Amino acid sequence: MTSLAQEAKHSVVVLHQLIERIFNQSEDTDDSIELFLSHFHPDFKMVTPQGKQLDLNAMEVLFRQLRGQREGMRIATSEHAIISQQSQEVTIQYRELQMMNGNNQSRISLAVLDCTTSIPRWRYLQETLVL
Repeated sequence: MTSLAQEAKHSVVVLHQLIERIFNQSEDTDDSIELFLSHFHPDFKMVTPQGKQLDLNAMEVLFRQLRGQREGMRIATSEHAIISQQSQEVTIQYRELQMMNGNNQSRISLAVLDCTTSIPRWRYLQETLVL
C-alpha cells in the first residue's frame, strides 16, 4: 500500500471517530466541529444516502444540528479499498457501520481525497445504504 493510500485509509478512520464524538457530545466543549471541518476541501460535495446533495456549508450546518443528537452511537469502518490514485488524489471505498441501541445501519461509501496537504482533505463523498 502506498503512503497516500495509507493516509487516505487513516483519514477515513479519524474522520469517523470525530463524527462519533460529535454525535455523542451534547455541548460545544471542544473544537470537534472545527477539527472535523478541517478535513474537508473548500469545494467539498456530498451525496447522502437519500440522494440529497450537500456542499461544505450545508454539511457544517447539518453537523452542528446533529451535535449530541445520537448519544450512544458507535461507528466502525472496514473494507477500505483504494479505487484509484492519480498524482496526489486518492479515491477510496469503504463500509461504514453505525450502531445505536441495538440498531445497526450499514452503508458503502466512496470518497475522493486531496492528499496535497498534511491532512488529506475530502473533496467528494457519496454514501449508499446497504439494506
